[in-house]
Amino acid sequence: MFFHSLPPPAPVSGGADGLLARVLGALVWLMLAALGAVFALSLLIWLVVMVVVSLVGSLFTGRPATVTLLWRRYRDMTREVTRSRWSPSPASSTPRADAAQATGAASAQTSVQDVSWREVPAAPAADGDAPGR
Repeated sequence: MFFHSLPPPAPVSGGADGLLARVLGALVWLMLAALGAVFALSLLIWLVVMVVVSLVGSLFTGRPATVTLLWRRYRDMTREVTRSRWSPSPASSTPRADAAQATGAASAQTSVQDVSWREVPAAPAADGDAPGR
């Protein structure tokens, strides 16, 4: 098959056409920037509205506001990261110990300890038959 190539682009003249093209290009970019600013402003307004709704709702329900819970969780996470940077604790080798330490279910005094496997000899059955055989 034979395909024709596109004609070369025509250069923009330096006269009124070139000025109009530059002005229209600038207007398009300004419109895109304005749309981005409106989008960012609307997100900010919805964020403020949701924070206010959460705080007002907490007054009626008596439960802590979602914003408060999120802030506490963020603060705890940053404290944990800071604490782990300054005093790293040795990592455990079992998933159960790792999960308990990561979720905070185990404190330093009552943490889950790693236990290695050991062989336990089978107790001889009294009648000579082992259960399950």
